[in-house]
Amino acid sequence: MSRKDTILRAAQRTAKEARSAASRKTRMKEESGIPPHRHCSICWKPIPLARMPPACNNQECSDSWAKKDKARKRLTIMMYLFPAFAILFLVINILQT
Repeated sequence: MSRKDTILRAAQRTAKEARSAASRKTRMKEESGIPPHRHCSICWKPIPLARMPPACNNQECSDSWAKKDKARKRLTIMMYLFPAFAILFLVINILQT
């Protein structure tokens, strides 16, 4: 048996194992009876998939998520703004000399 045949056989065996594992996983999801859902990003209670923001109906969770989202947006702006200022000052410095 050549090396090519050995590799082909191993690939076919791996593909067959992957297909059987995927079908088992699908069957397990169907048999569990749990509807598709996501979890509150604060307290991890199950919430519907379409819920936005990803927080439950609890007021504390909603407030906490809003605070974290505001901080995330501020950090994103700073990550773009500070390097832009550094490049601007560098360009001004180079142009003055």
